[in-house]
Amino acid sequence: MQEQKRILVIDSEPDNLYSARDLLNAEGYEVLTHPSPFGIPGLIRTAAPDLVLIGVNAPFFPGVDLAAYLWSDDRTRAIPIVLYTSDDERTLMSTVATYRLSGYIRKGDGSELRRKVAFFLGSHLVDAPAFRKQLYAVE
Repeated sequence: MQEQKRILVIDSEPDNLYSARDLLNAEGYEVLTHPSPFGIPGLIRTAAPDLVLIGVNAPFFPGVDLAAYLWSDDRTRAIPIVLYTSDDERTLMSTVATYRLSGYIRKGDGSELRRKVAFFLGSHLVDAPAFRKQLYAVE
């Protein structure tokens, strides 16, 4: 039996936390939520998530800064870091490349959330080459 994957969702908006948690729990994932970027490095080291979704527009400490910090830390670098936001796709593609993140998921589309989480966690249910092309708009 395969071990349940653990996802950490960080977002300053409670509605986003609850909807992501409920949708991903229904997919069989263990979902931890946190309302701010403060204390996240320690939480990640303790909880050992398989994937981290970070809201971009947190007050006081933007999600991209947290993502960059996590990527720069040897203890958290191996965990896929994904931006979870409603920002425009062109900006997101640039941000993902600049900060060397795993990707992004746009808020508001439950189907996209399920597909992309499965992809980032290495699900064999996703046609990876086709999905990667769609995900990053590459030829």
